[in-house]
Amino acid sequence: MKNNRNPASVLLALFMIALLAGCDATNPTLAPTASLIVPSATVLPAPLPSQTSPPTQPPQPTSTTPSIPFTSFADWQKTLLGIKWVAYSPTTANPDKGIEPTIASIQADLDVLKEAGFTGLVTYASSGVTGRKLPTLAQEAGFDGLIIGIWDPKNAEERKNAVDSASLSLVRGFCVCNEGLGKRYQFDELSQAITELKQVTSKPVTTTEEIDDYSDAKLLALGDWVFPNSHPYFHSVTDPQLAVRWTQAAYTDLSRRAGRLVIFKEVGLPTAGKPGENLSQENQDRYYQGLEQSQVKFVYFEGFDQPWKLTLPVEPNWGLFTADRLPKVAARRMMNSTPNPPPTSTLETSAFYVYKDIDFPGNHFSPTGYMGDIGDIKMDEAYPNNPYAGKTSIKVTYTAKEDGPHECQGAPHCAWAGVYWLEPPNNWGTNDFWKDSGYDLTGFKSLTFWARADRDTIIDFKVGGIVNPYGDSLEFPRSIVAELTTSWKKYEIDLSGADLTHIIGGFVWVTNLIENNEAVTFYLDEIRYEK
Repeated sequence: MKNNRNPASVLLALFMIALLAGCDATNPTLAPTASLIVPSATVLPAPLPSQTSPPTQPPQPTSTTPSIPFTSFADWQKTLLGIKWVAYSPTTANPDKGIEPTIASIQADLDVLKEAGFTGLVTYASSGVTGRKLPTLAQEAGFDGLIIGIWDPKNAEERKNAVDSASLSLVRGFCVCNEGLGKRYQFDELSQAITELKQVTSKPVTTTEEIDDYSDAKLLALGDWVFPNSHPYFHSVTDPQLAVRWTQAAYTDLSRRAGRLVIFKEVGLPTAGKPGENLSQENQDRYYQGLEQSQVKFVYFEGFDQPWKLTLPVEPNWGLFTADRLPKVAARRMMNSTPNPPPTSTLETSAFYVYKDIDFPGNHFSPTGYMGDIGDIKMDEAYPNNPYAGKTSIKVTYTAKEDGPHECQGAPHCAWAGVYWLEPPNNWGTNDFWKDSGYDLTGFKSLTFWARADRDTIIDFKVGGIVNPYGDSLEFPRSIVAELTTSWKKYEIDLSGADLTHIIGGFVWVTNLIENNEAVTFYLDEIRYEK
């Protein structure tokens, strides 16, 4: 709409809202799950009208001098709109269990997203490995843009990581908090946090709430651009054509009321959910194809499935890629590649790898099933020193300190720890949307691997044994107690006669305070099923 104010004065005001003080965090690493579900509608819902008549001009925040001059703002906006954005949460992390991604797994994630044509990332938090390492890794991988999320501005680590990364050329701005206004933080706290981060970094800063919340004029004026989450699914629209129309109408209405740059931070259709919801990979792709031809500026939500999200059946299934980085229909189109063959096609070979090298495309399962005293486990899947074969091996350290978080019946102290290699990542076979996952390994007679340790030690290794409704067909695991030495040695788990028709727990190591009452480090390589 036409703006009768002097453009420079409007932008001057817009640039002085800025971050750091008021959002409590309940999930410090990854994006939260959406919470609003509108009852089913028989007609296309209206595109989110304001609760009151919209003002003729968007309300302007109080301001002094903007930290970015008008000409720089124009260049910044042009750059922002020239980037293909995707919301990114690491594939191997599980914030509910305090499991962080490795640097190697982040690099593998970024490689896949780059292959699909994405040039910008939007994150949700700045704690841990993601906060410290992702900005540099993304710049090294050739990404052009990064909007850094801060989940809890009271968290000193998040603040430091965000500020430390501000000087990187790919950092285009910051987003403070996500979908918590009035619940985890209040408006004044949020506004102060934005102001403070803006002053420290001199880069654009905004926030994110659900699109319906932007009927609040103060929220609509907050930050340097408008960055809402806008999901047709949570407004009872799942047909891809109708979903495109709904998204276009919502974008047009919000842009009219805002009078400035609007980018939808989360936009997508999940690929699975409750029965009868008309959700599929094909419909996700149809929705994105329609949106790509529209005037809507948006971020694809999201890069990868997140199996740890279990609040609603749809929540694990928003990704363009599965949690083990396999492209769904929309991602395959973007990569201009043919569909991946089903897992069974791989099984025609004589070896089925769990791990060969960190970047080996034929690896299967993912070491995401942390158990016991999780804080006692340190793993590096890309350890370069002295592998048995190839470029890397897996380095595992068990600290024997009984550190939490704890995942066992005897919590808070378990006195043991272990990690399952799961398919897909974080899949314990408890939900029906996982019932078709896993591999049919019928015909394989053994699992072999090479191992060594920094001292003589005993470690238990197993295959199968996940007893849940959609767990392993091999309910009682096949296992060995391996005596490791400082030299590489081959070990074998006999699988003859085992029911391998549905395996989600492809490999597991376990140890305890009886076997190892002090810290021990061991190494694994060439883990594979053999016929």
